Amino acid sequence: MAISDFVNELPPGARLTNLSDYLVEETLICPIDAFLIRMKSILADGAERVLDASDYHGRLLCLGLVSAAESYFRSVLAASMELCPLSKSVAADKNINLGGLLWHGQDRYSQSAFDNSSFSNAQELKKAAKDYLGFSLDDAVFKVPLEEYDKVCQFRHGIVHSDGILPGKNAVKLDIPRYRGAVRIVVRYRHLQDMAAVLNTLVVLFNRQLFLELCKRWAIDWRRRADWVPDDELSIFSKIWAIFHSREEWSSKPGRSAITRKRCMDAVKLTYNI
Repeated sequence: MAISDFVNELPPGARLTNLSDYLVEETLICPIDAFLIRMKSILADGAERVLDASDYHGRLLCLGLVSAAESYFRSVLAASMELCPLSKSVAADKNINLGGLLWHGQDRYSQSAFDNSSFSNAQELKKAAKDYLGFSLDDAVFKVPLEEYDKVCQFRHGIVHSDGILPGKNAVKLDIPRYRGAVRIVVRYRHLQDMAAVLNTLVVLFNRQLFLELCKRWAIDWRRRADWVPDDELSIFSKIWAIFHSREEWSSKPGRSAITRKRCMDAVKLTYNI
């Protein structure tokens, strides 16, 4: 008997085969709608009776929520950088992951910019928005939502890296009182709902504010450039609209169906005296 056999048995070898079987191709929609649909789906899986009966189910759904938010930020930053000439100038000195470029191809090069980025903390999100878009997350608008987002991300870190045991560093950042022993993160129904509300608040706010910034650039900054073509103003605004406008809300919330791209563009022109 080998000495190592005293501690546990060695299982048979295991391998992953047919990796393509793990993947399903899909057509991407605008970032905000992708987030809203995913969040609704995740919350539908988090019924109160399910989360009360399981210690791990809520933790998994928490990961799904944060992942959906991260995916939104990655997608909207990439799309905005690809569209905005000012953002391209800001990001010109940044390096792109070669593997990401080979995978995404030239047409979707902007997706590669954030392959090595994690948006599971507020500081990284603020830095990426500033470094790649020249877009500052003003404390007067974003301070509280980013602080709350960081709280969710601290729990997410413990779930991912410590099997749900809250690490000391994260506990200190959360200002959690000390326990005598280890503490496990438990996400029940009301906790999941609160986490979803925090993430939804930040994502929706970010979507609104970045849209506002690109509308301002369309109305003022882009028109000052030598490469601006006046006849293209509608097609360019349509691209902004396609990135940020939520068809989910347009089709489901009372009063939203009266909102149109033309009405929005007219409002932007009126605001900036175009």
